[in-house]
Amino acid sequence: MKKYLLPLFAMVLVAVSFSSCKPDEEIYNPKCRISKIWYRSEVGNPNETFLYDSKGNLEEIVVDSLYSFKFSYNKDKTVSQIVHVGKNYTENISFKWTDQLVDQMTYTVDGNVVLDYTFHRIDNKKDKAYGRIDYIEVMYDAAFYEPYFDDITNRSSKHPLYDKVFGDYDEIAKVFARSEAKELKMYSVKRFTYYPGKHKDYTNIETYVEEFPIAQTTITHTYTYDTKSYNPFYGLPFAYADVDGYYYNLPLTERVEEVVAGSVKTPVNITYSYEGLHYMNSKHYPRQFVTLSDADNVPRHTYILYKE
Repeated sequence: MKKYLLPLFAMVLVAVSFSSCKPDEEIYNPKCRISKIWYRSEVGNPNETFLYDSKGNLEEIVVDSLYSFKFSYNKDKTVSQIVHVGKNYTENISFKWTDQLVDQMTYTVDGNVVLDYTFHRIDNKKDKAYGRIDYIEVMYDAAFYEPYFDDITNRSSKHPLYDKVFGDYDEIAKVFARSEAKELKMYSVKRFTYYPGKHKDYTNIETYVEEFPIAQTTITHTYTYDTKSYNPFYGLPFAYADVDGYYYNLPLTERVEEVVAGSVKTPVNITYSYEGLHYMNSKHYPRQFVTLSDADNVPRHTYILYKE
């Protein structure tokens, strides 16, 4: 579940410019590397700066000159872990892989498991979307969210890596509060369907649904796409981009519908537009992203500087 009132790409920009060798491989293989990111204005100091090693591998992302996220890799270039060492906590996301496909992703704080993702693939070889993610089982630890059940809007971020990768801390706290499961681990299932696409390659997500049985909550995201522009985040799914690493093209619209205990909330409609041109391998990657939600009608701008 995403914090959809924020810009979609503000949560995932650090995964910029990673394209897989093959559509069903989830390895880190940058084709069009990012250099800097600004979230509000393209002037002044960048909000994020990317540091690479001599082989072009992303080593570290420095955020507002205050803290950083450090990457480490397995021999096959799959991401082994991402670590943030803060003043009060050490955050870690670790990964398990099979044939360069994610099997498990675990987020810990000071060694305590907060989130655990288990991935299930489409295993019917006759299915055109074979090998892609069918659904994900997620376990949430209530102890991590409990301090904010009753004071969600006023909390200050203490876990920057969580906020950047998952982007839904407050939303999950609200679901926990509704479920009255304050002493439990909460379970959810994320389910995916895919567009066949121009070449029947099923590279774009059509719907993404997250179900929280104990809270009687279901959230559905439905997308349309711009097939002429390419998503610079594609190819590093869940290692840093979460679900947004699975759009081969860029979304034009997103509709978010939430149902709680059978009651349908007012849907949120989000539109995306892209400006500026940057070409890599004859593919158009935009330099500016504009996100507009009808929940507040305030456009959000994100600016990207690529490495030439």
